[in-house]
Parts: sequence; C-alpha cells; structure tokens
Amino acid sequence: MNLAHVLRQAARRFPHAIGFVQGDFTLTWGAMDARVDAMVAALAAQGLGKGDRVLVQSKNCLQMFESMFACFRLGAVWVPTNFRQTPDEVAYLAQASGAVAMICHADFPAHVTAAQAAAPGITTVIAIGAAPFGPDYDALVEAHLGTPVRAADVERDDPCWFFFTSGTTGRPKAAVLTHGQMGFVITNHLCDLMPGTTQADASLVVAPLSHGAGIHQLVQTARAAKTILLSTERLDVEEAWRTVERWKVTNIFTVPTITKMLAEHPAADQFDHSSLRYVIYAGAPMYRADQKRALARLGKVLVQYFGLGEVTGNITVLPPALHDLEDGPGTRTQHTTSDLPISNAATRSMS
Repeated sequence: MNLAHVLRQAARRFPHAIGFVQGDFTLTWGAMDARVDAMVAALAAQGLGKGDRVLVQSKNCLQMFESMFACFRLGAVWVPTNFRQTPDEVAYLAQASGAVAMICHADFPAHVTAAQAAAPGITTVIAIGAAPFGPDYDALVEAHLGTPVRAADVERDDPCWFFFTSGTTGRPKAAVLTHGQMGFVITNHLCDLMPGTTQADASLVVAPLSHGAGIHQLVQTARAAKTILLSTERLDVEEAWRTVERWKVTNIFTVPTITKMLAEHPAADQFDHSSLRYVIYAGAPMYRADQKRALARLGKVLVQYFGLGEVTGNITVLPPALHDLEDGPGTRTQHTTSDLPISNAATRSMS
C-alpha cells in the first residue's frame, strides 16, 4: 500500500473535519488531500516520479507536512532536513541523498545555493513563500487543484523516506524507511503508544516534523486525528498549554527535555490539560526525579519508548499504567523497559 493512502482515507471518511491547525488557521482533511494531489501534479509536471529524492528544508508548517504525503503519493523519496542545520550541512544531505528536487522555505535561500552547488542534479526548486529561487508552493497548488492524480504503485520495500541520523559519531547517515516498514510502524504505534486513538483526538507538535514528530503525525493521520502546530518554530510553553486547552489536545510527542519544560512551567497550572491521555517521550532516558515531577503535575499520562532510528523508534514501551509516582518493589523506570517489547516484536538481552 502506498503510505499516502492514510491521508486519502482520512479525507474520504471525514472530508469536512479539521485535520490541520496552526494558530487560527485550520484546514479540513478533504482540502488537504486535494492540495497534496495538486502538489503531486506539479512535481510530475517537472518530470519527477517514482524513486526521485526530494530534499525539504523547512520549519514546521502546512506545506512541509503536505510535502511528505506528496512525495509518498508520487512514489518519490522524502528527504527532510532539520531546519536548524547550516547550509553546508544541508548541502551534504543533498549530495548524499542524490536529491533531484528541493522544496525550501523562503527563509533559507543560502541553503538552496549550497545544496545546488553540492548536488547539481537538483534542477527543480519550489519555495514555501515568495522567494527568488523558485515558484511558490501555494501558487503551484492553486494552478493544479483538481488535476486527477493516481498514487504510484509501490512494493513493501520501496523507499519513501530517508531518515537521517544526527551525525553525532560522524557524518549523518540515512536510514532508508520503506512504505511497508512504515505501515508496520503505524500499526505498532497505534497498538502500544496510543491505543484507542480516533478522529476525535488532537495531537500537538512541539518538535521538528523532519524527525520523530513527523512519524508521530503520520500515525495521527492514519486515524484522522488532527495535527496542531504552534504558531512559530519557537517552543512557547505557555502557548503550548493554551493550545492544549483550546483544542482539547489528547497526545503530544516529546523528548525528555521538552517533557520537563512542559511539566515545570507555571502555565501547566493555568490551563486545563485534562484532555491529555498520552505525553510520549523518547530519544533519551529521563531522570527519575523529572519523571516524578511530570507525573505529579500531569497525572498518569506519560508514555516512554526506546528504539533505533533505523526502525523509527518504538521497540520497547513503558505505558501510562506502569508509570508510578512512588518508588517501590514493582516500580518500573527507563532501566526496565526492555521487559516490555511492542506487541509484534521480541527482544533479547545480549549481556
């Protein structure tokens, strides 16, 4: 199954329901699906197709989110960067990925120059916003709205996403994520991280969509749960809690440092967060003292998981019911999550 089907399915089931929010802007599932079709048509008109690598340099925004589904639907490979990377760092990703196209936010013209110098094969550049380096994304969408689009036929092992590592022990390396693998990831995340997720849910994004947060929002789309972005790329904790109250947010994907910031900010007591069911943290261990403070402030909503970028996380899970505020003989912490593999996986200690 082409992974973009999860968006098509959400649009068919709930065409008039809100699927995306940023500040006061909202978009329905039906409208988003139509926009993605239009961008697929625009990319195809430039000669792009199955297997082509599309580099995306952008802060969190609607167009960045849509570009993921457009690449999947086209059969192309989505190559998102962390928008905080330097032009030289992005140039390396362009070269290493073999990118032939680039979608870039207007705020990053130097990244386009560097990427094209390192990867001369990039002959198509699309700007998110008005910029001299390429046509505007939204203008292309408007020009191609209503163009019939058929999702590319894909096999289980066809790549859909180059998931670059942080490069802490050398140059970043791309984990090659496939349509079939990501279908598996969607299933186990819904089973083990956020059971019971439906179209009534809402998910707040507080991390870049280029990495784990993008996977989390892909999972939300599979259940037509709305994706909500903060108004700017800066993590404004007060705005985050205000948004939780306004949209009755039910889940948030974080890392331990963000969980700590959210739990310890005074705004956590100023806004109603009783709608929250899952505050997921991953990417690093969390100090027990920080766990306790978060549990005391937010209640039993914490979900911890460990894994590998190559399998997009989620190998072992510590669900809310096993997050205990008080220490005792049966208390589990990050040091014992290996006892809790996800539903369709097995683990083995190699000590």
